[in-house]
Amino acid sequence: MQYKTEKTTLHFIKKDSTSTPVINYSGFNELQEYSDDYGFEGAEIIDARSVPDVSFSLDKQGFELTSFTPNKVDYLDSAAVKASYYSEVEALVKKQLGASHVVAFDHTVRRGIEGSNRHPAYHIHNDYTYETGSIRAESELDADVMNKYAGKRMVQINVWRSIAGVVQKDPLAFMDHQSLDQNDLVTAHIAFNDMNTGENHRGEIFAVKQNPNQKWYFYSQMDSSEAMLIKGFDTDKSKAGFAMHTAFPLSSQNEHGKPRQSIETRTYAFFDD
Repeated sequence: MQYKTEKTTLHFIKKDSTSTPVINYSGFNELQEYSDDYGFEGAEIIDARSVPDVSFSLDKQGFELTSFTPNKVDYLDSAAVKASYYSEVEALVKKQLGASHVVAFDHTVRRGIEGSNRHPAYHIHNDYTYETGSIRAESELDADVMNKYAGKRMVQINVWRSIAGVVQKDPLAFMDHQSLDQNDLVTAHIAFNDMNTGENHRGEIFAVKQNPNQKWYFYSQMDSSEAMLIKGFDTDKSKAGFAMHTAFPLSSQNEHGKPRQSIETRTYAFFDD
């Protein structure tokens, strides 16, 4: 069967790179800066909407599309997002995963417009490594939650959605976790300085080298009534651990198109069994 595809370029780690890649966000209007370990390579992205014979899921591919129509909120008001939007995201993740308990702990608004301090991220990544997935939970969540679910399954999920209508530029591409060769993973260092909060964040994420066996997907024409659930970490090693992902340019987009504006909300989900 012929699927609809986008031929584009993605930001991989170069095959001959032997050093630790570095990504830097100034925290101001500038785009991300990358070390020389990064390079753009040609890739084909399949439109998942044209693949009726596959049911994409968090536990197999590492990503999953669902309907989501939360109440209106000013997404540029961080306090308002935490006060109302977080609880709706928690309810969504709990329902989709069948989890016992879900905690939303952080979010990022990305806007491809002048004056934004977080633009769409043009580098293939997973937000965590095998070590930092647990470390982030321990640093962000209450000790009573961690103690209650100690030894139980814990999953990190990002809930990503458009906050400005249909996505016409810079959608997200996702790698099917089943097509990932672990030998291609590279630990990268990331630095971010927030001009609004003064936060100086330093961390480690996964980047990846290109492999012809990798399978990439995206969902065309995503709008604000949909949400993408993206797995970042899972203590159950029998399931997909995460979904590498990145923004990428559509062949039809141009500088005059409507910039993408989106919110990604980070959660941890816990299971009694």
